[in-house]
Amino acid sequence: MPPVLPHAGVVLSNVQLVTLTFDDYAARTEVEDFGDVVVQSPWYKNVGMEYGVGAGAHRGKIALGPAPASITREDIESRVKQLITAGTAPKPTANGNQLLYLVYVPPDVERSADLDDIRGYHQMSRLGGVPFAIAVVLDDGRGLARTTSTAAGQLINAATNPYDPPMDGYYADPPMTDPWSLIHGEVADLCNGENPIMEGSFTVPRVYSGAAAETGGFPCKPVVANDAWTDVSPDSTKMQMIPRGGSVTFKLTGWSTQQLPDWRLRTHVADFSRLTEAEMSPVLSDDMINNSTSVLLTLHAPATAESGASGGVYVLSGENVRPWAVGFIVQ
Repeated sequence: MPPVLPHAGVVLSNVQLVTLTFDDYAARTEVEDFGDVVVQSPWYKNVGMEYGVGAGAHRGKIALGPAPASITREDIESRVKQLITAGTAPKPTANGNQLLYLVYVPPDVERSADLDDIRGYHQMSRLGGVPFAIAVVLDDGRGLARTTSTAAGQLINAATNPYDPPMDGYYADPPMTDPWSLIHGEVADLCNGENPIMEGSFTVPRVYSGAAAETGGFPCKPVVANDAWTDVSPDSTKMQMIPRGGSVTFKLTGWSTQQLPDWRLRTHVADFSRLTEAEMSPVLSDDMINNSTSVLLTLHAPATAESGASGGVYVLSGENVRPWAVGFIVQ
């Protein structure tokens, strides 16, 4: 499993959360209550501890006015800055800033193209040269549990990695020769697909533990009794070099943390692959695997691929789609 590195080691060690909602957002009261609970919760302390993140405070609940018909990333950032400038929202400080502005966008607001098909994100912004963190939840109308799970994931991602380099924090960032370089590497993202858990009356996600992964244990916290991890290991842990129009075959061997029935495999294009799944045409020799059994995965490079282009997929194991990354670079 990929190591989570500290980089510059900058985190929001005692986050000061500011919740921003539109007046007509149906879940406004619920997500404000969630903000009261989450930063003091056992879940937050548990998943943040190894990254230097401790309990925080819910600093403010601020209304944004009526929701617009449509919105962009730039609109969201601009609204937060306007509230800070007007004195409505607390102002970030040049030293030791702990503020995180968490914005909820209602499901009926039309999103710009770069916000399509995502449930949330976080980013660094600046005001008067001072950096601060913004997190955004794009409510998809599929219920409060999904909304709070997304919000909690963006909260811990932003707390552990609030700013851009050279003030960055914790995330997996291996060299380009490593297939794990093809994936989103923040701590909540690395456990996408895991069953969420309940923290009081709210739903929150599992979060990647680099320390647990290093010991070969269940890598997503909190761990629940009888949790078992299923995955595969390829015969090569490096990106393979192949020519245009060529192919590469990986031998995948199954493993799990306890004995289990056979589990199903499938593939999905990796986050930063420059080639589409259709272009790579992944073929599995079998879609079922178990401990110490093996299957073959073949990936292809189109004849039109650019030299230096990277391609790769997640190999996803079982119902919880536990990932392993494999990939290649076009010669």
